Amino acid sequence: MKLRLRFLLLPFTLSAFVSCTKEISDEVNNRTGPGAGDFYATIGGNLWNADSLQLVLISSNGVSINGLSRIGDQISILLPTFKVGTYTLGTQSTSYALYANVLNPNANVYVSNAGSAGGTITISSIDSINKVVSGSFQFTLTNPADNSTETVAKGVFDYVPYAAGVVGVIPPPGASKDTLEVMVDGTKFFAADVEITDSAGQMVVAGFSGTQDVGLIFPSNITAGTYNLDFNTGSYIGIYNPDPSITLLSQSGGTITIISNNTTTRRITGNFNFVGSPVGSGPTANLTQGYFAANY
Repeated sequence: MKLRLRFLLLPFTLSAFVSCTKEISDEVNNRTGPGAGDFYATIGGNLWNADSLQLVLISSNGVSINGLSRIGDQISILLPTFKVGTYTLGTQSTSYALYANVLNPNANVYVSNAGSAGGTITISSIDSINKVVSGSFQFTLTNPADNSTETVAKGVFDYVPYAAGVVGVIPPPGASKDTLEVMVDGTKFFAADVEITDSAGQMVVAGFSGTQDVGLIFPSNITAGTYNLDFNTGSYIGIYNPDPSITLLSQSGGTITIISNNTTTRRITGNFNFVGSPVGSGPTANLTQGYFAANY
């Protein structure tokens, strides 16, 4: 699978060429600047901490609040609006929560829209000046496969950065974990393995999970900003292989946003989205809310 993606990228290269530290000061309970936040809970009575990745994405469809631990345990919360208030979970609710280990393809997935699942999420404050959000959560989720449950209690997200259309990310101190994740037709793709190459003036970031892989190609000297992903340009390309027999390319309308490219520490982070289409005719795939962070 990995060789398949590499060989796919080779013609393009030849032809075209995440516990979080606090930066916020407390002044009589008024935090005065943006920085790292707290995001933690107890799961089955054990402490869980989003010490690998914190991701808050605001869109016209609402808000997605996600936390990932270093061992791969992820909590995802989706709310229909980004407003202060309490949101109730249930099988018929527009709010949604999920818990799973994204690094284990055989792990149970617990959701809030099945069986006896339920709970609440509260957004207690939104600081639109410093762009941070705080709140709490508690819920019991159900595994639809066997109706087993998992209890998430005493959940807190405290002064976690957010941005409209851009991911807020706070890696743990000294973190070097490479990450690539994206929603593919509404289903989360999280790369179990991320590889990055930088040669001939072109950088390739590729994430692999099971039979799927996602790749991004762009110039090595890319700077912060937003660029169109279009296979026809030969310089900025998105690739999605849902299985070894299908290759879908970004042919128009997609973008990659470089959040930072630190040439000193050699770490690059960014967001991306594109519609993957076959070169000829056939089904397409919509890749949204993509995020990557990798050392090169």
